[in-house]
Amino acid sequence: MTCGNPLFPYVYRLGMPVFDRLFYNRYRRAAIADATGRLLVVGLGPGADLKFLPSTVTSVAAVEPVSAFRRAASRLAARHGITADIVDGTGESIPFSDNSFDSVYVGLVLCSVDDVAATLGEIRRVLVPGGRLVVLEHVRGGGLVGRLQDLIATPWSWLSSGCHPNRRTVDAIAAAGFDTSRLRRIARTPVPFPCKPHLQGFATLIVN
Repeated sequence: MTCGNPLFPYVYRLGMPVFDRLFYNRYRRAAIADATGRLLVVGLGPGADLKFLPSTVTSVAAVEPVSAFRRAASRLAARHGITADIVDGTGESIPFSDNSFDSVYVGLVLCSVDDVAATLGEIRRVLVPGGRLVVLEHVRGGGLVGRLQDLIATPWSWLSSGCHPNRRTVDAIAAAGFDTSRLRRIARTPVPFPCKPHLQGFATLIVN
């Protein structure tokens, strides 16, 4: 995962709680409700999603490349009495063995990984056959919105430490071998441009 702007983790920690209270907490809660069994969170960040774990989750592991975020997430987990195995790593190289998880959750993560296809390949590897990829992402819009996202993608990526606002995430998930019929696009949200529309739901790993 790219970390171009060294101040981004600290700006994120100050600004994201405001956005969480305004709108993202309800999106996080609704999205992660689809997780079940042994859960891996890819790109945990400071751990906001951990507050909304459903009772269907039996264990939690997480991969996060930014040390400041790992520390914050560990503190949050401890405050909420959550046991979570939070490790250093990236989506492109997940340090867990094959078929380790029933669900993998990506919450506002696929926009910022260096290689979406490699990350989805790793997610596929660590999921059990028929496992769930649980998704809350912002994606490229259509029409004028998408064209504007394309136009500002490079400067925005640097400012936001690697976030690409114009990724075609549904296509990438489908190409990685997932059934995307349970993913839905949320076009109208209060989230500021360029980080909308949103994609929410889960994709099921197709068993060949």
